[in-house]
This record gives sequence, structure tokens and C-alpha cells, in this order.
Amino acid sequence: MTIVTTSRKPVPELRSLAKDFAFAAGCRYVIRGKMGLADINSLDSAHFIFSLHKGRTLSLELFSGGGLDTLFIITGFRTAVREGPRMGIQVNDLSIYERLKPYIPVKLSEAGEDSCVFDGTRSRRYLLSLKIHEA
Repeated sequence: MTIVTTSRKPVPELRSLAKDFAFAAGCRYVIRGKMGLADINSLDSAHFIFSLHKGRTLSLELFSGGGLDTLFIITGFRTAVREGPRMGIQVNDLSIYERLKPYIPVKLSEAGEDSCVFDGTRSRRYLLSLKIHEA
């Protein structure tokens, strides 16, 4: 089962985002604490880490097979009140969909301006703008 965690000292908003993403994806959320990447990799070779990229931009890192597979930069992030049933995780970008599909249940959607939408706990809907960072 894929796990979700954060950087070592996350701000509260980042921790909430990671927990709710894990909830929406049906993944296990792990409190990072003092665990290094090798420790996280020993729990599961496929994992997501939410962190601050270069100290200022939110990012979502997908690790697989012991190394970084994909770095998603979160260029926009907002929440709204969810009305109606939960919808799981939906993305409207085919390349993002193809990167996430092997690890979590995700649906490809053509609606909306945000590239990733998911429902968390406490009637919260997350609307993220994701971009794949190409090194």
C-alpha cells in the first residue's frame, strides 16, 4: 500500500493537506518525525511526500523503486466546502493522470480549471494546480 507523509517539520496546512490526500487516495498517512528517506522507503517503496520545494513552493514528490519518480509543483492551492458525496481524486491533465494511476485510484476528468481535485475529511474539497517539474 502506498504511503503519504510530509517533510520533517511541516507547517500545519501542509500536514492537513497530506492527511486528506492520504484519506482520498485510500493510502496510509505516516507521521515523518525523524525518519529519513531510507526509513520511509523501507515501509513502502512507493510513497508521496508533501513538502516545501526550495523553501517556498509547495510540492508533491512521488518516490518509487527507491528514488524520486516525479516532482509535482503545486502552483495553486485552495479549499472549498464539499457539497454532496465524496468524489475521490480527479485530475484533468493526462500526463499527471498517467504518473499517478499506478500508485493511487485516480480519475481523469475534463472539467474544472484546477488540475487535481479531491475530497478530504470534514467536508473539505481541495483544488490544486499541479505541474510536473522537468529537471
